[in-house]
Amino acid sequence: MGHAFARWRNQEPGPAGGKGGRGLKARGEQSPEPKFGWVMVAMVPLYLGFAIGSLGAISVFLKPLVAEFHWLRGETTFAYMMGNLMAGGGGLILGHLADRFSTRRIVLLGALVMGLAFLAMARMTSLWQFQLLFTMSSGFGAAAFFSPLLANVGAWFNHNKGLALGIATAGQALGQGFVPYAASLLIAEQGWRGAFNAMGIFALACLLPLALLIRNPPAAPGMNQGGALEPEVFPVPPRHALSLLSLAAIFCCITMSTPLVHVVALASDQGLSGENSARVLLTIMIAGFFGRIFFGRLTDWIGGLRAYMTASLWQTSLVFWFTQVSTPGGFYLVAALFGFGFAGVMTCLIICAQGSAPAAKSGFATALVAMFGFLGMGIGGFQAGFFYDLTGGYTLSYANAVFTGIVNLTILSALAFYRSRNQPRLAA
Repeated sequence: MGHAFARWRNQEPGPAGGKGGRGLKARGEQSPEPKFGWVMVAMVPLYLGFAIGSLGAISVFLKPLVAEFHWLRGETTFAYMMGNLMAGGGGLILGHLADRFSTRRIVLLGALVMGLAFLAMARMTSLWQFQLLFTMSSGFGAAAFFSPLLANVGAWFNHNKGLALGIATAGQALGQGFVPYAASLLIAEQGWRGAFNAMGIFALACLLPLALLIRNPPAAPGMNQGGALEPEVFPVPPRHALSLLSLAAIFCCITMSTPLVHVVALASDQGLSGENSARVLLTIMIAGFFGRIFFGRLTDWIGGLRAYMTASLWQTSLVFWFTQVSTPGGFYLVAALFGFGFAGVMTCLIICAQGSAPAAKSGFATALVAMFGFLGMGIGGFQAGFFYDLTGGYTLSYANAVFTGIVNLTILSALAFYRSRNQPRLAA
């Protein structure tokens, strides 16, 4: 009875450290954690940062490609939506294969595909080639890295799982800023073809050999395949919780991807230089680095669901302000505030997903909510470009982002209410 109530308070199915998880030993709390888990924490940010940063780099390639080929912004960012669909759907398949075979093999394959696709993109001549190659480079790479590696990291830890995943995803936030920023510098010096060429070389020369160090986590001592935790002890049945979290993921990611894909173009439209516009996105991600560590740790203290709702409210409250500023200082201020809060959303979502299913299915749970999250990212980037083409401005696009943030919070409130309704039954 006490164990079930403690898990409900902490929103996690196993020990999470901090106040809510004390006294809970369902997943080997007394056993020491292998030190190599922290090596994985150190490696994962490089892969997530480059893969997700490559998806976001469309923000700095957008105007050069439109200028050279005379494509519309909507049809150009359609490649971003397809890349996210590949990242989500492919992640579900590759996450399963990583559980069955090894994370290392999947990551090696992803690095190889990314490198070759970027090199081919540097030589493209048509829209369909860009859409196909961008989908394969960023989408397949994110599919191979995101869910397999985050599930891998989460499985190494019994204590401080939120902190470990926060650090791992914090590096992703930095990559989301530095990859587009570095690409913008390369575009200025070598053109967009040179930038794509450099990204391909980096994937083949750095990510491919480093993947040989990746290991799968050992099984926890004394645990069966699914861990000691059985599905029926959850306040909300896993299938119900994951369904609601997947739906919520779509809407929160529409909110976040609107500025991530279009803030560089928006700032440029307001008169900022290309470099200063790219720095706005970089500012978002630098703030996000600290935000992900903070919100990861916050899940250890107050639980994943409460932390997720806090981060979602934060980004929803700030996203529209990007359309209300026009100076570099104004953009940097909004970017810093938005970045700190938005960054916690995906970290908390992943922790909620892993905390809503038995240990043996945490990889599947991670991949499932990530698939719907990537779907939302793609829709958000596309809708902003579509409504820009329709109206000639970004006001409606960012208003839509506020609306989807409110929908996300409504779904999460329903999940929290569902949990509170079931808590007395579990306590009994």
